[in-house]
Amino acid sequence: MRRVVIEKLTPGMILAKPVTNAGGLVVLPAGAELDDATLSRLQRLELVSVFIEGEAGEAGGKTLAELEAELDHRFRLVSHDPVQQQLLEAIRLHLRTTHGVGESPGPTPVS
Repeated sequence: MRRVVIEKLTPGMILAKPVTNAGGLVVLPAGAELDDATLSRLQRLELVSVFIEGEAGEAGGKTLAELEAELDHRFRLVSHDPVQQQLLEAIRLHLRTTHGVGESPGPTPVS
């Protein structure tokens, strides 16, 4: 299961969780296949995202390089803190492992 922002949804995707309106009523059940009509309906509900069947690693469609750049940006203000740098490298290793790259070559300079 993966979370996908409404703008990235495409016809043919399958809902992994039901979609509810502001009152909690189910408007689309889990297992529903999205088509142009359901995509328009989801946009009218002003939802931010929904859960779609598929692997979590597919979420957002970002490349490893994009994810690492975002990670470096998020940690840029704590580059002096050794504990935060250990966290950064642990997350980087996790990203690389989930993207099939393997071990991290070491710390990346933060700008």
